[in-house]
Amino acid sequence: MWDIPFRLLASIIIGFFIGMSIDKYLSADAPVFTIICSMLGLIGGIWSCIKKTL
Repeated sequence: MWDIPFRLLASIIIGFFIGMSIDKYLSADAPVFTIICSMLGLIGGIWSCIKKTL
């Protein structure tokens, strides 16, 4: 039960850093991939939490 918040937080943080590294690699002006990967991390974290509780 206590691992649910950590799963959610970890997936968001991992998505954030992946997106940030993609933006740095592509020299993007706006943090497009950071936002996209963070949202995907949030969705993946919620999905993981739902699967864990069911």
